[in-house]
Amino acid sequence: MFDWFARRFTDPAAVAFVLGLRFLSYALYVALTAAAVGVRSRLTALNGGLAVVSVALTVLILHPDGLPLAASYADILIHVAVPAIAGYAVFSNPSEDRWVGFSLLLVTSLFFLTLLVVLYGEGP
Repeated sequence: MFDWFARRFTDPAAVAFVLGLRFLSYALYVALTAAAVGVRSRLTALNGGLAVVSVALTVLILHPDGLPLAASYADILIHVAVPAIAGYAVFSNPSEDRWVGFSLLLVTSLFFLTLLVVLYGEGP
């Protein structure tokens, strides 16, 4: 079913593992937002929706018959928006644990952003 994925990358298992970790970080951002402002908050719904859209965009961009590479700009924008929304949620209802969690997730986001640029081939 995912033969196209194995043909496109030299080590597809490593790419899939890294993308899985990236999607896990999105789930943690959504959980952090929900802890800060509530599960039924608009910010939590927005962050969850953006996370789902980003997952779909990533798969469609990496698929050879999917979206053009220009769609990667939207995915990178979402990758920057998700931490920004979570940061705003934590700022609006701060606690020490939330700030520590946000800080750790922000470091992972910068790491994944670097990998996204390389994966999409957008680097210099």
